[in-house]
Amino acid sequence: MRIFVPVTVDDAPVLRSGTTRLPLAADRIVWGVGDEARTDRPDVDLEELEYDALQDAVFSALQDVAPTERAVVLAGDLPDGALAGAGDEAGAFGLRLTSEETLRIVSAHATELDAAGAEADDTDPALLWFDAVELGAALDYASTAR
Repeated sequence: MRIFVPVTVDDAPVLRSGTTRLPLAADRIVWGVGDEARTDRPDVDLEELEYDALQDAVFSALQDVAPTERAVVLAGDLPDGALAGAGDEAGAFGLRLTSEETLRIVSAHATELDAAGAEADDTDPALLWFDAVELGAALDYASTAR
């Protein structure tokens, strides 16, 4: 399943090492299109559902950065069996890892605006796309807000 993972302060050193894999602890909250999301919206195609899951991850990430910082969210793949619903705490697309896993990163997405700018804007945050081999560049971009 394609999942979306907000980058934390603890993730940054690993991502700067040049790897395209990130160890994820059991019980970490991530976002993706689980069975419940598909059941609740049967007429919506997977691509649109994944966009909504990405946006939920971005909104969560923006809550965890300083107002003058941008947020970064990773996209990657995990086995469906490694994920369970996270309940109401993470919204319709929130999932919880059931075991320790290693994410195979396929891309990173950084918010164009910093957290304060994104909060003032009434639309979905615009995202810049970075390939998995550009993770350091994504983190550098995020750290140069304002």
